[in-house]
Amino acid sequence: MEESKPLSVSEVNSIIKQLLTGPEILRNICVQGEISNYSKSHQGHIYFNLKDPKSLIACTFFSYSNGRYKGKSLENGMEIKAYGTVSVYEPRGQYNLNISKVEELGQGDLLLQVEALKQKLAAQGVFDPDRKRSLPAFPWRIGVATSPTGAAIEDIIRIAKQRFPKIDILISPCLVQGDGAPDSIVSAIRELNDARWDVDLIIAGRGGGSYEDLMAFNEEKVVLAFAESRVPIISAVGHQIDSVLSDLAADHFAPTPTAAAEMAVPEMEAVEAELSEIEIRLKTALKNQAVNLKEKLRILTNKKAFIEPRSMLNDRILQLDEISSRIHLLGKNYIMTSQNRFTPIANALSTSFKTQLERKRKEFQLLSGKVDGFSPLGTLKRGYSVVRKKGKKVVTSPSQLEKEEELEVILAEGRIRVSYQGEIK
Repeated sequence: MEESKPLSVSEVNSIIKQLLTGPEILRNICVQGEISNYSKSHQGHIYFNLKDPKSLIACTFFSYSNGRYKGKSLENGMEIKAYGTVSVYEPRGQYNLNISKVEELGQGDLLLQVEALKQKLAAQGVFDPDRKRSLPAFPWRIGVATSPTGAAIEDIIRIAKQRFPKIDILISPCLVQGDGAPDSIVSAIRELNDARWDVDLIIAGRGGGSYEDLMAFNEEKVVLAFAESRVPIISAVGHQIDSVLSDLAADHFAPTPTAAAEMAVPEMEAVEAELSEIEIRLKTALKNQAVNLKEKLRILTNKKAFIEPRSMLNDRILQLDEISSRIHLLGKNYIMTSQNRFTPIANALSTSFKTQLERKRKEFQLLSGKVDGFSPLGTLKRGYSVVRKKGKKVVTSPSQLEKEEELEVILAEGRIRVSYQGEIK
């Protein structure tokens, strides 16, 4: 048997490294386990083992990665999910998991904290769909709250200008990650809400990053700033797979800043085409309206009322006269009918009245004759007379007279004067 050339330790470790770091299956994997043998170096690098009941794997969590971790402090006994890639540390011939992201499994888990805040704000109606407003169809000025040096602002400006070159873009710069990011984002959104800037809509967000990088847009104050924005606002945070609470609070959300610009700014060609179509529709509508009105005017002007208005008045006069004649005739007929009905009654009443009157007249004459017979005049007519002295004192006895005294004698027809000569014995 031919003896093979011996390999150095470094060569063996190098081969092992190539074998372990080459396969895709060991890249960007997620491993769940319990932390043990935890330690942290002066440079901020974290080392621990991740174990389960049967095995363990060494892990490294370098400072440039663990600086983005905002969850509960890692410690022995903590259950976690570790995201990373398998690598080999050749000097020691040791393989380990190079961690880029950690998620807690428990009450301190970052996702659980976000979920708890989501439930709280949902209960307050912050994500209520009825609060969502439509975006203006033709904005003239858009406000952008984001980092002034990131790729997001470049994408937004580029896409917006491509779609509508005359669009006015007002940038309100802010931090989008790190400790000061939440206050900076809130301040930028509030500034764009100032009425003096006359902004039609706001895009607030940033480009992609790790979940921890996007955490500022899960902060309660930032989410409320989106919900309370006076101006319609689009949340544009991260990439298509990322989801943050500001997406739920904004009027609209876009998967990327580029998509937000496309959502906010209409294409000028599309606008011109739509305006041209509206112009055509308006002209057609006005033309049809003019034709309809012209036809209505023609129909109206051909009516008799417009051609011979007096003839319509004459017809009304004739109708009125005919009605008046009918009323007069009806009244006359009614009077005649009533007269015919009451004439026999009136004649009977007249005859009865005349008979009664004649009987009463005769009774009156009879009574009058009797009265005349007993009256002074009736007595005089029967030949009697009345003698009166001066002073109209009636003489009833010669003893009341003086000789030669002048007396007045009243007869039935006239009066005479006589002189008293003496009493007749």
